[in-house]
Amino acid sequence: MKSRIDYICLLIYFFSHLHQHAAAVNFTDNLFIEGRSSFSFLVAHRPNLEGYPTRHFFMHQLNIGKKTSGQLHWHQLYHRPDMGVSLFYTDIGKNKYTGRAFAALAFIQFSYIRFKHAQLNFKLALGPGWVEKKFDRINNYKNVVTGTHLNAAIQLTQSYEWQLTNHQLLSLGVCLTHFSNGAFKLPNLGINLLGLQLSYKYRFNNIEKIAEEQPLFNKKMTYILHYSAGLKQVYPVLGKQYFISNLAASALYQHHPKGSAGMSIDFLKDASVSNQMQFDTDSLNDVKTNLQIGLAAVYQVEIGKIAIPLSAGYYVYNNYKALPPVYLRFGVCYYITPQININFNLKSHYAKADFFSYGVGYKF
Repeated sequence: MKSRIDYICLLIYFFSHLHQHAAAVNFTDNLFIEGRSSFSFLVAHRPNLEGYPTRHFFMHQLNIGKKTSGQLHWHQLYHRPDMGVSLFYTDIGKNKYTGRAFAALAFIQFSYIRFKHAQLNFKLALGPGWVEKKFDRINNYKNVVTGTHLNAAIQLTQSYEWQLTNHQLLSLGVCLTHFSNGAFKLPNLGINLLGLQLSYKYRFNNIEKIAEEQPLFNKKMTYILHYSAGLKQVYPVLGKQYFISNLAASALYQHHPKGSAGMSIDFLKDASVSNQMQFDTDSLNDVKTNLQIGLAAVYQVEIGKIAIPLSAGYYVYNNYKALPPVYLRFGVCYYITPQININFNLKSHYAKADFFSYGVGYKF
């Protein structure tokens, strides 16, 4: 314990004196370095995880990023959010089934309530994650959370941040980290890690620039066509992987610079459905087609060149009656031009991931 306290004191001393050597260097403007540690536990979100080790453990992160300058209009809309990259590590309590977990995440952090020397923040982070031990039917058959080493990592953090000095900040929060391969390979119950988080941030020069002139915002309709595809596996474990594709047409009303709302129609082709219907005794199932059609309500958050569509849909046509009637989708789109985007999507039925997909889109 003493060595850990000495390490933290040394870290604070190092950051507090670093600005003396970099005060006049432009590349440090708005740059920050942050260390975060969480006292955490593995969430047993399914009954067959109750036998997993229950000891508490630490999760550690190193964040390097910049506070947006305020020069762009969306910086001002979101009160100059923080953006950067995060390196994540935990031993998951020396869990013998999963081993350690690592992740490299891109993040954005918004402040939504601000006081004189404090603020409430929400952080979203996404990126590739690595789990040391995966399912093995002989040597690790009790690992029911992931069938692959490589996973997608998603992290949500809610924190309260105090400004100690002009350069030093301390925060306390709650952090949820999720690892999943989106049913690319089974088993895939997912790893959920929840913890109480403490962090220390050192911020260099805080430079705010004058916002660019923004044309008067006009409310408008936008129409977006998306195509995405992926692979998924269904039980039994170690079975075949199936191709899935989704063509989605959306009509969104942009009522505010921050977001749009509207409807989407989804045309899904899921080859795994044909296989599942062959072994289902429900006489209502029709194995002749695996087409699924859904109608969804959509709300899309706009952050510069990034759009985050969130949708909840209902199958209006679906031959496989064993599926729940409602589906959810979370996506991230990056616009490489004002019209063309590349996107990543997660479709789920309630809390159960259905598949990841990757694609392109065009905005009219």
